[in-house]
Amino acid sequence: MRLTLAVLGNFTHKLKELRIILDPASDASKGAREFVQRFYPNLKRDNPQLSILVRECNGIQPRLYARYAKGKEVSISLTNQEAPDIKKQLDAFGK
Repeated sequence: MRLTLAVLGNFTHKLKELRIILDPASDASKGAREFVQRFYPNLKRDNPQLSILVRECNGIQPRLYARYAKGKEVSISLTNQEAPDIKKQLDAFGK
């Protein structure tokens, strides 16, 4: 699977920032780490104007934050989710 501009094109003009917070070693963050490894390079290449931050912190539950224009922010838990499921949730932010 590959995230492309076509997939994200519907909402990149509204989306200002993505933040992924994860634990570098916990089992609960395994899918989030895999998501970053598999999908981040294409996501960033296809959306160079979009700020994408990946933060690692020991002992936390993984979360995805999306910040839109006018300061609106949405977050979802990534705890124990697989990378393809995280991709689907990211796609849903654009609908």
